This record gives sequence, structure tokens and C-alpha cells, in this order.
Amino acid sequence: MSKAEWVKKCSQIWKLLKQHKSGWVFMTPVDADKLGIPDYHVIIKRPMDLGTIKANLDKGVISTPEQFKEDVILTFQNAMTYNPESHDVHLMAKTL
Repeated sequence: MSKAEWVKKCSQIWKLLKQHKSGWVFMTPVDADKLGIPDYHVIIKRPMDLGTIKANLDKGVISTPEQFKEDVILTFQNAMTYNPESHDVHLMAKTL
């Protein structure tokens, strides 16, 4: 598969995640100060969000479909790691 083909497929997957009813939660980086969660960057060592993934995909920073997959999984793993199982964000991440 050519780079143009896998980038197109990854972009389609990204669009589906964005359009999901819970997708909006994961579109921007976590603003720990604004959210009042000062321990976020202590617990989450490599923050990731869907907006950053799309920007990296468009700029060629993501160089393989596997890297795209890893970053998407990381986005949701981070949310599930930081938030307790009963928290809405944890449940949204688990769903996506």
C-alpha cells in the first residue's frame, strides 16, 4: 500500500472517531491547568489527542499506519489510565 493510500485510510478512520458522539472530548490536548488536574502530566507521560494526531498525519510526522494506530490507542489509554472506570471520560474512551 502506498503512503497516499494509508494516509487516506487513516484520515477516514480519524474522521469516524471525530464524528462519534464522544469524539469531541478527545479532539484537543488535555489542559491540566484549566481542568484543575495538576497531577495529569505526572501520571500521563505521553499525552495524545485526536487533533494532534490529525495535524501529525497531515504534516507527515506520522510515518506509518502502525504509528497512527499507536497514537489513537494512546489517546484512549491515557483517558482510561487517568480517569476512574466510573468516570464519563473513561467510559467514552473505552467505547471509542
